[in-house]
Amino acid sequence: MGQLNATSQSKFNLLSFSEKLNHLQQVAEKAKLLWGYPADAKVKLLNFTENATFSLQAAGRPKVILRVHRLEYATFNNIRTELTWILNLKQQTKLSLALPQKSQNGHYIEAIETPSLAEKRYVVCFEYVAGSAPVDSSDTNEDLEPIVKTCKQIPNWLTFPLFRLAAGLEIKFGKYEKSELTVEDRQLYQKIGKIAATLHLAAQRWPQPAFYERMEWNFSGTFGRNNNFYGASYHTGHWLHSNEIRILDRCVELMRKRLMIYGNGPDRYGMIHSDLRTANLLKNGQKITVLDFDDCGQGWFMYDLASAVALMEHRSDIEEIITELLDGYQQVRTITQQDQDELWTFIMMRRIGLLQSLIYRMGMVVEGSGETVELTPDVLEFFAKGTVVLANRYLKRYSLMPAAKQALPTQKERKTKVPGL
Repeated sequence: MGQLNATSQSKFNLLSFSEKLNHLQQVAEKAKLLWGYPADAKVKLLNFTENATFSLQAAGRPKVILRVHRLEYATFNNIRTELTWILNLKQQTKLSLALPQKSQNGHYIEAIETPSLAEKRYVVCFEYVAGSAPVDSSDTNEDLEPIVKTCKQIPNWLTFPLFRLAAGLEIKFGKYEKSELTVEDRQLYQKIGKIAATLHLAAQRWPQPAFYERMEWNFSGTFGRNNNFYGASYHTGHWLHSNEIRILDRCVELMRKRLMIYGNGPDRYGMIHSDLRTANLLKNGQKITVLDFDDCGQGWFMYDLASAVALMEHRSDIEEIITELLDGYQQVRTITQQDQDELWTFIMMRRIGLLQSLIYRMGMVVEGSGETVELTPDVLEFFAKGTVVLANRYLKRYSLMPAAKQALPTQKERKTKVPGL
């Protein structure tokens, strides 16, 4: 990060949450003019996590999406690489994607400067795609919402232990009645598997540009001191007891050992989306559009499949969902038994990484329409305890299971073409 960005980030962080939102709104208002929209065009905040996403509408003009970038990680070449990857996918596959739009200056990326904050913040515009985030009929995340609303009336000293207990029971026993995936549910997860496989085949054929610059979703990118979650760690805060932290430490160490054996050869590691949750997909009829490549970078291909089940690891039908994902994936790209054996390693890697992300984001987000549960201290407590329960389960299962060894791609894998979806 350059000195300017470091200084501006520190000044931005001094603002209150409402002041931050107001500032990002003003950046978007300035940026809309660069894409040829009039001063009275309506700019509406859709969500704010790392970036702020706005819809932009004006009479006689197409509706578009403005993304006002975070300051960390968001260098010009970092964003340029992401957009180049999206445009390459449009050319090489039949995936449905939200494409970047050029400004009136002919640029995909524009910079908005705010001298009072010593800030230069990048803005990108994407075409608007109609649809809604697909949710399967067995999804249980919405069940948390009434529990959270009830627990808001209970003091924290009592709420947190209740959520710890609830998380443990939910993961250990699941719902009282085992949920059953419908035909439509199975088709959804197979499609997500096909999307992931199509991305990975395209990644293996993509010559990286000379200006390539993206984050790395390797082990240190998740658990290192300067990880991709702004350095946030599950060791900090009051979300976990010391014995629970030790369980996660053991889990992380086991994952490290297994991943060293698994390896990162070109058949297993390359350009990935990294967040294929349904919140980053739009369904319109039978078409599914892939959104939000903001966290794309180099990583293990199986990490993408793991990201597809993020926030669903507690479900009693999780193995059925994984089966459908793998079935869809293998209709497009060959997968080895070793890849399948390590899938839960990547699920836990993603789960603990997401816990660190939530710890960092607490109190600093406006959730988008694709998210079913608002991030509150109670929900984070539930998620943290559930992560420990899952880590315990992983330790019991994988401590005795031989790690998958690096395998060379087969002749069939090397010759497989990118089919359309």
